[in-house]
Amino acid sequence: MKKLLFICILFLSHSLTAQFGATHTLGGRSNGVANASVGFTGINSIFNNQAGLADLDKMGFLISTEQRFLLKELNSFGGGFALPTQSGTFGLSVHYFGFEQYNESKIGLSYARKLMEKLSVGIQFDMLRTQISEYGSNNLFTFEVGLQSELIENLLIGFHLYNPVRLEIIEDEFLPTVLRAGATYTASKKLLLHTEIEKDLDFPFIFKAGVEYQLVQNFWMRVGVNTNPTALSFGLGYKMKNGLSFDLASNYHQELGFTPGIGILFEVGD
Repeated sequence: MKKLLFICILFLSHSLTAQFGATHTLGGRSNGVANASVGFTGINSIFNNQAGLADLDKMGFLISTEQRFLLKELNSFGGGFALPTQSGTFGLSVHYFGFEQYNESKIGLSYARKLMEKLSVGIQFDMLRTQISEYGSNNLFTFEVGLQSELIENLLIGFHLYNPVRLEIIEDEFLPTVLRAGATYTASKKLLLHTEIEKDLDFPFIFKAGVEYQLVQNFWMRVGVNTNPTALSFGLGYKMKNGLSFDLASNYHQELGFTPGIGILFEVGD
Protein backbone atom coordinates (compact mmCIF):
# COMPACT_ATOMS: atom_id res chain seq x y z
CA MET A 1 0.00 0.00 0.00
CA LYS A 2 2.83 2.40 0.89
CA LYS A 3 4.58 1.62 -2.39
CA LEU A 4 1.37 2.32 -4.32
CA LEU A 5 0.92 5.61 -2.47
CA PHE A 6 4.52 6.59 -3.25
CA ILE A 7 4.00 5.88 -6.97
CA CYS A 8 0.83 8.00 -6.96
CA ILE A 9 2.63 10.90 -5.27
CA LEU A 10 5.43 10.75 -7.81
CA PHE A 11 2.93 10.73 -10.67
CA LEU A 12 1.05 13.75 -9.35
CA SER A 13 4.09 15.78 -8.37
CA HIS A 14 6.21 15.05 -11.45
CA SER A 15 3.95 14.23 -14.38
CA LEU A 16 1.31 16.86 -13.74
CA THR A 17 3.64 19.71 -12.80
CA ALA A 18 6.59 18.61 -14.94
CA GLN A 19 8.88 19.45 -12.03
CA PHE A 20 10.42 18.08 -8.86
CA GLY A 21 7.87 19.06 -6.18
CA ALA A 22 10.12 21.36 -4.14
CA THR A 23 11.39 23.20 -7.24
CA HIS A 24 7.96 24.04 -8.60
CA THR A 25 7.35 27.79 -8.92
CA LEU A 26 5.63 29.07 -5.81
CA GLY A 27 3.72 32.10 -4.59
CA GLY A 28 0.16 33.38 -4.40
CA ARG A 29 0.79 35.95 -7.11
CA SER A 30 2.46 33.40 -9.39
CA ASN A 31 -0.35 30.87 -8.93
CA GLY A 32 -2.92 33.52 -9.87
CA VAL A 33 -1.41 34.00 -13.34
CA ALA A 34 -0.86 30.27 -14.06
CA ASN A 35 2.79 30.59 -12.95
CA ALA A 36 3.69 32.74 -15.95
CA SER A 37 6.20 34.38 -13.65
CA VAL A 38 9.61 34.45 -15.35
CA GLY A 39 9.14 38.23 -15.74
CA PHE A 40 8.42 38.92 -12.06
CA THR A 41 10.65 41.43 -10.27
CA GLY A 42 11.21 42.20 -6.61
CA ILE A 43 10.74 39.72 -3.77
CA ASN A 44 8.06 37.85 -5.79
CA SER A 45 10.82 36.64 -8.10
CA ILE A 46 12.71 34.67 -5.44
CA PHE A 47 10.84 31.43 -6.33
CA ASN A 48 10.44 32.25 -10.03
CA ASN A 49 13.46 33.99 -11.57
CA GLN A 50 16.23 35.22 -9.30
CA ALA A 51 17.29 37.88 -11.83
CA GLY A 52 14.22 39.86 -10.74
CA LEU A 53 15.74 40.35 -7.29
CA ALA A 54 18.10 42.92 -8.83
CA ASP A 55 15.16 45.37 -8.92
CA LEU A 56 14.48 45.02 -5.20
CA ASP A 57 15.11 48.36 -3.47
CA LYS A 58 14.25 47.36 0.12
CA MET A 59 14.51 44.31 2.35
CA GLY A 60 11.73 41.83 1.54
CA PHE A 61 10.15 38.72 3.06
CA LEU A 62 7.77 36.24 1.43
CA ILE A 63 5.96 33.18 2.74
CA SER A 64 3.67 31.03 0.64
CA THR A 65 1.75 27.79 0.81
CA GLU A 66 -0.45 25.73 -1.49
CA GLN A 67 -2.22 22.37 -1.42
CA ARG A 68 -2.21 20.69 -4.80
CA PHE A 69 -5.56 19.22 -5.78
CA LEU A 70 -6.68 19.59 -2.11
CA LEU A 71 -4.58 16.57 -1.12
CA LYS A 72 -2.79 16.84 2.23
CA GLU A 73 0.00 14.64 0.82
CA LEU A 74 0.75 17.36 -1.74
CA ASN A 75 1.21 20.29 0.63
CA SER A 76 3.81 22.85 -0.36
CA PHE A 77 5.34 25.49 1.93
CA GLY A 78 7.95 28.11 1.16
CA GLY A 79 9.64 31.15 2.62
CA GLY A 80 12.10 33.67 1.21
CA PHE A 81 14.17 36.66 2.29
CA ALA A 82 16.18 39.08 0.17
CA LEU A 83 18.42 42.03 1.01
CA PRO A 84 19.58 44.60 -1.58
CA THR A 85 23.09 46.04 -1.15
CA GLN A 86 25.42 48.20 -3.20
CA SER A 87 27.06 44.99 -4.44
CA GLY A 88 23.80 43.35 -5.53
CA THR A 89 20.88 41.54 -3.90
CA PHE A 90 21.39 38.49 -1.70
CA GLY A 91 18.58 36.05 -0.97
CA LEU A 92 17.72 32.91 0.98
CA SER A 93 14.76 30.65 0.25
CA VAL A 94 13.41 27.38 1.65
CA HIS A 95 10.75 25.11 0.16
CA TYR A 96 9.12 21.93 1.51
CA PHE A 97 6.81 19.62 -0.40
CA GLY A 98 5.08 16.38 0.58
CA PHE A 99 4.24 14.57 3.82
CA GLU A 100 5.85 12.29 6.39
CA GLN A 101 6.30 9.22 4.16
CA TYR A 102 7.51 11.14 1.10
CA ASN A 103 8.84 14.68 1.09
CA GLU A 104 11.19 16.96 -0.81
CA SER A 105 12.94 20.05 0.50
CA LYS A 106 15.09 22.74 -1.02
CA ILE A 107 17.34 25.45 0.40
CA GLY A 108 18.52 28.11 -2.03
CA LEU A 109 21.15 30.84 -1.74
CA SER A 110 20.72 33.48 -4.43
CA TYR A 111 22.52 36.54 -5.77
CA ALA A 112 21.34 39.05 -8.36
CA ARG A 113 22.62 42.29 -9.81
CA LYS A 114 22.22 44.65 -12.73
CA LEU A 115 24.90 44.31 -15.37
CA MET A 116 23.49 47.35 -17.19
CA GLU A 117 20.58 49.68 -16.60
CA LYS A 118 18.15 47.32 -18.37
CA LEU A 119 19.89 43.98 -17.98
CA SER A 120 19.80 41.86 -14.81
CA VAL A 121 21.25 38.46 -13.99
CA GLY A 122 20.67 36.11 -11.07
CA ILE A 123 22.03 32.79 -9.84
CA GLN A 124 20.97 30.43 -7.08
CA PHE A 125 22.77 27.48 -5.52
CA ASP A 126 20.41 24.77 -4.29
CA MET A 127 20.62 21.96 -1.77
CA LEU A 128 17.87 19.39 -2.37
CA ARG A 129 16.79 16.56 -0.13
CA THR A 130 14.41 13.72 -0.98
CA GLN A 131 13.21 11.51 1.85
CA ILE A 132 11.14 8.33 1.40
CA SER A 133 9.89 6.34 4.36
CA GLU A 134 11.60 2.93 4.56
CA TYR A 135 13.88 3.86 1.63
CA GLY A 136 16.00 6.54 3.28
CA SER A 137 17.03 9.94 1.96
CA ASN A 138 19.20 11.46 -0.73
CA ASN A 139 20.87 14.87 -0.98
CA LEU A 140 21.70 16.68 -4.20
CA PHE A 141 23.34 19.99 -5.08
CA THR A 142 22.54 21.98 -8.19
CA PHE A 143 22.07 25.55 -9.38
CA GLU A 144 19.77 27.76 -11.47
CA VAL A 145 20.38 30.94 -13.42
CA GLY A 146 18.13 33.72 -14.65
CA LEU A 147 18.25 36.73 -16.95
CA GLN A 148 15.93 39.68 -17.48
CA SER A 149 16.15 42.52 -19.99
CA GLU A 150 13.86 45.40 -20.93
CA LEU A 151 14.42 45.32 -24.69
CA ILE A 152 11.81 47.96 -25.38
CA GLU A 153 9.92 50.26 -23.05
CA ASN A 154 7.47 48.42 -20.74
CA LEU A 155 8.37 44.98 -22.16
CA LEU A 156 10.52 42.84 -19.85
CA ILE A 157 11.94 39.62 -21.29
CA GLY A 158 12.93 36.84 -18.89
CA PHE A 159 14.85 33.56 -19.13
CA HIS A 160 15.43 30.97 -16.42
CA LEU A 161 17.32 27.66 -16.49
CA TYR A 162 17.01 25.18 -13.64
CA ASN A 163 19.48 22.34 -13.12
CA PRO A 164 21.65 22.51 -16.27
CA VAL A 165 23.37 19.26 -15.22
CA ARG A 166 21.22 16.11 -15.27
CA LEU A 167 21.25 14.56 -11.77
CA GLU A 168 19.78 11.26 -10.60
CA ILE A 169 17.48 11.48 -7.55
CA ILE A 170 16.98 7.73 -7.14
CA GLU A 171 17.58 4.89 -9.58
CA ASP A 172 16.13 5.85 -12.99
CA GLU A 173 14.49 8.98 -11.51
CA PHE A 174 16.20 12.22 -12.56
CA LEU A 175 16.00 15.77 -11.33
CA PRO A 176 14.35 17.78 -14.10
CA THR A 177 16.24 20.25 -16.27
CA VAL A 178 13.77 23.05 -17.00
CA LEU A 179 14.07 26.05 -19.32
CA ARG A 180 11.56 28.89 -19.06
CA ALA A 181 11.30 31.93 -21.32
CA GLY A 182 8.68 34.64 -21.37
CA ALA A 183 7.76 38.28 -21.04
CA THR A 184 5.84 40.75 -18.93
CA TYR A 185 4.24 43.71 -20.67
CA THR A 186 3.17 46.70 -18.57
CA ALA A 187 0.25 47.99 -20.62
CA SER A 188 -0.55 50.63 -17.98
CA LYS A 189 -0.21 51.21 -14.25
CA LYS A 190 -3.31 49.05 -13.82
CA LEU A 191 -2.69 46.27 -16.35
CA LEU A 192 0.10 43.69 -16.62
CA LEU A 193 0.25 40.91 -19.23
CA HIS A 194 2.40 37.80 -18.73
CA THR A 195 3.35 35.02 -21.15
CA GLU A 196 5.75 32.11 -20.74
CA ILE A 197 6.92 28.88 -22.36
CA GLU A 198 8.34 26.12 -20.19
CA LYS A 199 10.25 23.05 -21.39
CA ASP A 200 11.26 20.14 -19.23
CA LEU A 201 13.60 17.84 -21.15
CA ASP A 202 11.32 14.88 -20.39
CA PHE A 203 7.93 16.53 -21.02
CA PRO A 204 6.15 18.51 -23.77
CA PHE A 205 6.18 22.31 -23.91
CA ILE A 206 3.91 24.15 -21.49
CA PHE A 207 2.43 27.49 -22.55
CA LYS A 208 1.26 29.90 -19.85
CA ALA A 209 -0.47 33.27 -19.98
CA GLY A 210 -1.80 35.54 -17.26
CA VAL A 211 -3.32 38.96 -16.69
CA GLU A 212 -3.16 41.23 -13.64
CA TYR A 213 -5.62 44.13 -13.37
CA GLN A 214 -5.89 46.70 -10.61
CA LEU A 215 -9.61 46.96 -9.85
CA VAL A 216 -9.21 49.74 -7.29
CA GLN A 217 -6.18 51.22 -5.57
CA ASN A 218 -3.91 48.47 -4.18
CA PHE A 219 -6.41 45.71 -5.02
CA TRP A 220 -5.55 43.36 -7.90
CA MET A 221 -7.44 40.67 -9.78
CA ARG A 222 -5.55 37.90 -11.63
CA VAL A 223 -6.47 35.24 -14.18
CA GLY A 224 -4.35 32.78 -16.14
CA VAL A 225 -4.27 29.63 -18.22
CA ASN A 226 -1.68 26.95 -18.94
CA THR A 227 -1.43 23.86 -21.16
CA ASN A 228 -0.14 20.29 -20.64
CA PRO A 229 -2.28 19.81 -18.64
CA THR A 230 -4.87 22.49 -19.43
CA ALA A 231 -5.73 24.40 -16.27
CA LEU A 232 -7.20 27.76 -15.31
CA SER A 233 -5.98 30.09 -12.57
CA PHE A 234 -7.47 33.03 -10.74
CA GLY A 235 -6.48 35.13 -7.78
CA LEU A 236 -6.72 38.34 -5.79
CA GLY A 237 -4.05 40.54 -4.24
CA TYR A 238 -4.11 43.42 -1.79
CA LYS A 239 -1.20 45.66 -0.80
CA MET A 240 -1.41 47.64 2.43
CA LYS A 241 0.31 50.98 2.99
CA ASN A 242 2.69 49.51 5.60
CA GLY A 243 4.37 47.27 2.99
CA LEU A 244 2.34 44.16 3.80
CA SER A 245 0.66 42.33 0.90
CA PHE A 246 -1.71 39.36 0.73
CA ASP A 247 -2.23 37.15 -2.31
CA LEU A 248 -4.93 34.49 -2.65
CA ALA A 249 -5.10 32.23 -5.69
CA SER A 250 -6.20 28.87 -7.02
CA ASN A 251 -5.42 26.75 -10.04
CA TYR A 252 -8.20 24.52 -11.40
CA HIS A 253 -7.63 21.24 -13.26
CA GLN A 254 -10.84 19.89 -14.81
CA GLU A 255 -10.20 16.32 -13.64
CA LEU A 256 -8.16 16.72 -10.44
CA GLY A 257 -9.74 19.87 -9.06
CA PHE A 258 -8.41 22.90 -7.23
CA THR A 259 -4.93 23.89 -6.02
CA PRO A 260 -5.50 26.78 -3.60
CA GLY A 261 -2.64 28.91 -2.35
CA ILE A 262 -1.84 31.96 -0.26
CA GLY A 263 1.12 34.29 -0.13
CA ILE A 264 2.13 36.96 2.38
CA LEU A 265 4.75 39.54 1.44
CA PHE A 266 6.39 42.21 3.54
CA GLU A 267 8.79 44.94 2.40
CA VAL A 268 10.68 46.84 5.07
CA GLY A 269 11.03 50.61 4.86
CA ASP A 270 9.38 53.43 2.94
